Amino acid sequence: MKKYLCFLFALMMCLTAAAQKHDRAKMMEEIQKFKIEFLAQEMNLSDKEKAEFTPVYKEFDDEMRKSGEEAFRLERQICKKKDATEEDYEKLAKLQKKSRENADAITKKYDKKFEKFLSAKQMYQMRKAEDKFLDKMKEMRKKHKEKNRNEKKNKNKKVVRKTNGAKKTNSD
Repeated sequence: MKKYLCFLFALMMCLTAAAQKHDRAKMMEEIQKFKIEFLAQEMNLSDKEKAEFTPVYKEFDDEMRKSGEEAFRLERQICKKKDATEEDYEKLAKLQKKSRENADAITKKYDKKFEKFLSAKQMYQMRKAEDKFLDKMKEMRKKHKEKNRNEKKNKNKKVVRKTNGAKKTNSD
């Protein structure tokens, strides 16, 4: 439990620092670094195994991200549109299907590479750890959104008035 808290704290610090600089590429690089560390820890990799695993997993992760970028971008655009058409959704559905097919092909390609130095148990642990990492990221994102939403609400509740030349702040 302690290792997870340390991991989450370190990840949050990196994300905060990267977000403050508005450097998305740096933020993604930091997330990937922590993801690989998390997976290696969950899989109980030795230093030698980790040295082999890290560059291969980085390639795998980069390819997976690239394969889904276009569909993700289109989905965000459609969600923001108030007047999205059936054609927009058809295009998105086709792109998502293509993205899933590409992801399957990439996974098969890298499974062959991982099998050269990971046991079947470690391969299983890797998939479970990936799911766990994703869940933790979703949880952190949800908490971050809630925090921002609450801060925005609190900010909107404050009303600044001038009374007898002095500022007065009231909260509802």
